[in-house]
Amino acid sequence: MAIIKYTCGYIPFFRLSSDEIKTQVGVRSPNEKAFASYDEDPLTLAFESAKTIVEKFNLTRDSERLDNKKLALIFVSSSYEWREKNPATTLSVALDLSEDTKTFFISGGSEAVISAMELAAHLVDTEKVDFAILSVGERRRGESWDIDLGLSDGGGAILFTKGEGNKNNTPALFKVEDFFHISEETYDISSINGKVSCLDERFVSQEEYLYLLKRVLEKTKSDKIIFSSPTYVIATSILRSLKMKDDIVSSFGCLGNAQIPITLTYIANSIKEGERVLLVGFGSGIKAALLKRESGKSEENIIKIFERRKKMRFGDYVKIKDIIGFPEDESSISMLWREREQNLRLYGLKCEDCKNSIFPMQNYCIVCGGKNLKKVKLPREGEVFTLTEDYLTIYSDIFPPVPMLVVQLKNGARIYIQGTELEEEDRFKIGDKVELTLRILNSYKGFLNYFYKARKKIE
Repeated sequence: MAIIKYTCGYIPFFRLSSDEIKTQVGVRSPNEKAFASYDEDPLTLAFESAKTIVEKFNLTRDSERLDNKKLALIFVSSSYEWREKNPATTLSVALDLSEDTKTFFISGGSEAVISAMELAAHLVDTEKVDFAILSVGERRRGESWDIDLGLSDGGGAILFTKGEGNKNNTPALFKVEDFFHISEETYDISSINGKVSCLDERFVSQEEYLYLLKRVLEKTKSDKIIFSSPTYVIATSILRSLKMKDDIVSSFGCLGNAQIPITLTYIANSIKEGERVLLVGFGSGIKAALLKRESGKSEENIIKIFERRKKMRFGDYVKIKDIIGFPEDESSISMLWREREQNLRLYGLKCEDCKNSIFPMQNYCIVCGGKNLKKVKLPREGEVFTLTEDYLTIYSDIFPPVPMLVVQLKNGARIYIQGTELEEEDRFKIGDKVELTLRILNSYKGFLNYFYKARKKIE
């Protein structure tokens, strides 16, 4: 059977505290709500965790480690706006995966991540691919405050590969043992314009979902259950019925399909070798995966990611919660096509004569004037070379000031880029260590254009 080599999760930087929520709307909520900024969407949230896996296991297209190995990327989201293109392909390019990477986009209810896991396991079991990356991004909104404030945004990723007898046989984190399906029509959740709605959460949790969960539990025994439910009310009701506690639900509420990879990453170090974990997704019926804990090491940075936060005022949250990207800027299809490797894969040039690194791409070296230039992949880490601060941007009343940085990357190339994700009273300074993260740059007639921004490196 397939194995899970690694899992990781990502929680957005902006938070609403429970006290702020209760003061403003008087609604019971989790400890805090994590929400995406105006320049984040499900794809960029998925990128945050997937890039960790790609970098850790060196899976980019120019990697010697790949050596003709085949790769699949599965992007899962129930909150990605419908467009007639495959967002997994855009994600694959931003991760600098090979052009022949198999890409899949799976949408649907909170069971979609289990469907994606089964697809990933099938692909590696049948040797269609050597590695399968499952990447999840959710940007969740509700119809009314009681639902909206029980939902958080997040991303996660899981790396699958072949089990015993493969060339990549380092210790597994989990072994995939089985999958379970019960196909049943349920009258539970609707999503109109990306807003989650449930007409009768109590009935759904106490009757429909518990009925389905009990039928799955009859088929298998496990030491731990992780489930992904559509709303916070449903999640807490199921937890009470099962007499369980869940730190992620109590901290952030419901994270959609991102719930499973984030929770799996969080609990991996507390599960003993040999114990079994049942992953459950609800929707039209129920889907579940049974995993067995092996000896591999899990992500150690998950708590640091949880702790990175900027507390926001409720009024600022209301201003930006349904805004995606900046107001529309005119865009050139031909220019985006010509610059696609530069803008998403982050390629620049190296002068073979004076060894200077250049970004953006030029026709000649800006130092020696030579034309003996080689296209190279740029690192996504560096330090602030110089900077200024802009108080006049369109969101200056919420995010004053916006830092504009010249970042010197590790290979010496300098890139002019916006800074992001600063804690209260914090500022970028010359010499700060930074990492680049994918964000929405602008939009035009429904097309989202992505580029990179810099944030202080998570140590």
